[in-house]
Amino acid sequence: FETTEGSYLRLSQDFAGVGGDSRFVRHEFKAATFFPLAPQWTLSFAGTGGHMWGWDSDTDIRINERFFIGSRQMRGFDRSGIGPRDITTRDALGGNMYYTGSAETTFPLGLPDDLGFLGAAFIDVGDLWGLDVSGPEIVDAHTPRVSAGLGLAWHSPFGPIRIDFAKAIVKQDEDETQVFNFSFGTRF
Repeated sequence: FETTEGSYLRLSQDFAGVGGDSRFVRHEFKAATFFPLAPQWTLSFAGTGGHMWGWDSDTDIRINERFFIGSRQMRGFDRSGIGPRDITTRDALGGNMYYTGSAETTFPLGLPDDLGFLGAAFIDVGDLWGLDVSGPEIVDAHTPRVSAGLGLAWHSPFGPIRIDFAKAIVKQDEDETQVFNFSFGTRF
């Protein structure tokens, strides 16, 4: 559950438009690498990126087909907390391009190993942008966001549980932040 060495790489592609009303091509890339520093000390780097476009000039990519970035990929930001937004309704609109990156160190907390607790320190960076639509009420800033924080991981009998406390360091006025994040399961 807590990877300590090795690498992970995934490339996925989606093509929509045969027999339906959605017409787009989507590419997504995910990678991570882990380095053991000492017993129970691990340094990891992870990154993701995605790009999509509509292949029919008459059809925009619908909101439910776009990428959304939030608390799972960018700790310190709320679910769908970054990216293009309608400033009149505060609704997240998703985007057609994104990237995220993370550097993290996990370490022992001085507790008995059989309890299964580890600490973590991390920094996340990312951006989400690019819409097929525009207007005076739509903000689509293409600028990196950065967050940093500390986490507590527990290998419970029910699976990995993680609690993160993060602060958005670089953000846009329209972004929605969140300090506390609870997750269940592995990050990939």
